[in-house]
Amino acid sequence: MAWLRLQAVAAVLALLAAAGVTHSFEFHEATVDAIQLGFRNGSLTSAALVRFYLDQIRRMNPLLHAVIEVNPDALRQAARADAERRRGMATGALHGVPVLLKDNIATCDALNTTAGSLALLGSVVKRDAGVAARLRRAGAVVLGKASLSEWANFRNVHNGWSARGGQTRNPYVLSSDPCGSSSGSGVAAAANMAAVTLDRCVGQCRMQSTCWTPSLATTSSMPRPLEQHPSTSLAADIFSS
Repeated sequence: MAWLRLQAVAAVLALLAAAGVTHSFEFHEATVDAIQLGFRNGSLTSAALVRFYLDQIRRMNPLLHAVIEVNPDALRQAARADAERRRGMATGALHGVPVLLKDNIATCDALNTTAGSLALLGSVVKRDAGVAARLRRAGAVVLGKASLSEWANFRNVHNGWSARGGQTRNPYVLSSDPCGSSSGSGVAAAANMAAVTLDRCVGQCRMQSTCWTPSLATTSSMPRPLEQHPSTSLAADIFSS
């Protein structure tokens, strides 16, 4: 009798896993390693992960203005990644992982690439930027575009402000300067809007955004809870070797 009960429990768990029910997975503060472990043990699907991050964006972005646009194809990409995983076709550590790209990284898809400017809204790019193409080949899900200082601070606007995205705000101290042109990437990681966010600049990503948005590193200039956040806006490091 006990054996039959165990069989019934196992059958229910298998059905829940097949349906993408992921109650045992801890979404908040999830690392890429934890996400991949969840994929392997059946406690997580890419579709469930994308739905979680889209819900985080829906709830928090009206206040923080970290995400300038979400990808209408994100759930479709996630479903494809789940199907590939079931067939044993996962391509690496980023396979099925949602990634936010800074809005000056070109993507040849349904997303705009505007550098935060209304002047480029609706423009069409001919191809993905190199790093975007490599992320796709790695199986990552392009979740959307992160906000930034308009034109990546080329016009010397206030840190984190753009005409499209509005004023990005520090999730720990709303009145604090989010700093750096890649403020949206840092804030999105800190607020659990994506496991991985990508920025594009020289120096400021590591120095300014790291110091002022505590998702990116422990710093002496900010109070704790500043343990290094497992999410990262330095995904380009993955491709540097």
